[in-house]
Amino acid sequence: MKVALISLDYYGYDKYIVSAMKNLGIETIHIDIYANRYIYPNLWVRFKNLLNKTFFESNIKRQHLDRLIHKELSPLGIFDKIIIIHAEWLSSETLLFCQTVCKKMIAYHYDGIQRMPAISNTFNYFDKIYSYDKQDVEKYNLEFIPNFIYEEDTQKKDNILPKAFNISSLDQRTIILEKIAKVLQEKKFPYDFYVVNRRQINFYIPKIKTKIKYLNHMISREESLKKIKDSTIMIDVQRPEQEGLTFRVFEALGYRKKLITTNKDIVNYDFYNPNNILLLDPDNIEISDSFLNSKYQEVPKEIIEKYQIKNWVKKILEIN
Repeated sequence: MKVALISLDYYGYDKYIVSAMKNLGIETIHIDIYANRYIYPNLWVRFKNLLNKTFFESNIKRQHLDRLIHKELSPLGIFDKIIIIHAEWLSSETLLFCQTVCKKMIAYHYDGIQRMPAISNTFNYFDKIYSYDKQDVEKYNLEFIPNFIYEEDTQKKDNILPKAFNISSLDQRTIILEKIAKVLQEKKFPYDFYVVNRRQINFYIPKIKTKIKYLNHMISREESLKKIKDSTIMIDVQRPEQEGLTFRVFEALGYRKKLITTNKDIVNYDFYNPNNILLLDPDNIEISDSFLNSKYQEVPKEIIEKYQIKNWVKKILEIN
């Protein structure tokens, strides 16, 4: 089987999909939109592109992306399948081109369509569309598939000191994270929280005084993974407009960490264990000492395997 994956791999998750495909013996090419994104050479070009987008529906960044995809795919013949994650980044012309160089087009969305409504304009280009959000699956008649465990650490580390970890963007979730930090602070439970605001860090004033670190840049993937491994509890604050389980949940599952989350749907998954996962009411934040201090209980192996990336790949590519 020959497969092309086209995605905006901003957080570095999609490289694991490519590795899993190759481990299954699938000939795979990855076009990373983020790694190959257009970078404005100067302010004049940025301003000119703004005018073109506003008045002439012309976008130099999209044109750059169109040329990239044509250049990468054209010499490689026909693909069995092309998987596109976040298809709203691609023009209709490029989506039509992709149809001509593959036998089957597959889309996957791990963002709620309410947050990315332009995604729905691409649906007619695909043979099959998967989503991690049950609400979107029902509303748009899509195929459900949750996110995946991309990496695991099964070794027990009794020497890790208790600590909670979270990194997230500055948005409506930040005030909830500040409230969680305040509760942990009062309980003298260590935490390592980061809020990233790449555009407006100088204009944000925290609503609650905590030890959260406010950054104007993302920390590296390697540093983030190290902080996950060095923590005992992960924090997951759900966006109000989505229901799907984020990668925070599957990082906690893969790295055998306890989880505090505001996502109500988590109780409907087979790995839910109230000893390991605390469902939090964002309007009434209560975190018990017993949850903070109890040890992680192992999830049955057969349940973990269901969410491993190799099985995610097999399902999305319809491999028996």
